[in-house]
Amino acid sequence: MEPILEASNIVKFLGAGAAEVKALKGVSLELMPGELTLLMGPSGSGKTTLLSILGCILTPNEGTLRIGAQKATGLNSEGLANLRRKHVGFVFQSYNLVPTLTAQENVMLALELRGTPGDAPAQAAEALRQVGLSHRASAFPSKLSGGEKQRVAIARSLAGSPSVILADEPTAALDSENGKGVMALLSEVAKDKGRGILVVTHDHRTLSYADRLIRIEDGRIVGRARRRNKAGVAAAVAA
Repeated sequence: MEPILEASNIVKFLGAGAAEVKALKGVSLELMPGELTLLMGPSGSGKTTLLSILGCILTPNEGTLRIGAQKATGLNSEGLANLRRKHVGFVFQSYNLVPTLTAQENVMLALELRGTPGDAPAQAAEALRQVGLSHRASAFPSKLSGGEKQRVAIARSLAGSPSVILADEPTAALDSENGKGVMALLSEVAKDKGRGILVVTHDHRTLSYADRLIRIEDGRIVGRARRRNKAGVAAAVAA
């Protein structure tokens, strides 16, 4: 099985002059279809910078990135934007929903930004059905719980059927029950829809949902583990 996303020897400098730092120091990783991968590490380890590069928001100084059959490194800003719109969905800690739009309209907006052809209302309704929120399609974000807002955000990330979903601390603002529900949903999306999902997290409650774990510290990958059972990934974190 071929990786959906493959990053090789990614190096990224941030800042300039005396303030320049090497945020990523030769990072390599793969995302496989049907798998949920956790990226864990302390603050300042390079998680957010790496996520931005994988999502075609930042470009690396060195190394290569491939999403699907297309090489991302070397593309200009327009090419990166097109690749991002076609292949990558994002889920954020703070939901990033437009408060003046309903749940369905928030998903429709994502479809419009992607330039996805077809019936946007029907596609948005289907995405909300997939996350169990058909009954809340006409609700505004102010009327949704935290767990419901994050499910709308996941529905939005699914709009247009991207092959890769990148989630930045998706459970951080949620209580235990809603956090587990969001992780179960992301795991289901990976397996049922064949997506490659990367979750950046500090939340050890997410471990049982991971197929793979990658640990990063000081801009380097320092550990990898594949889940054989629920204890396997947890043991790798403790190691």
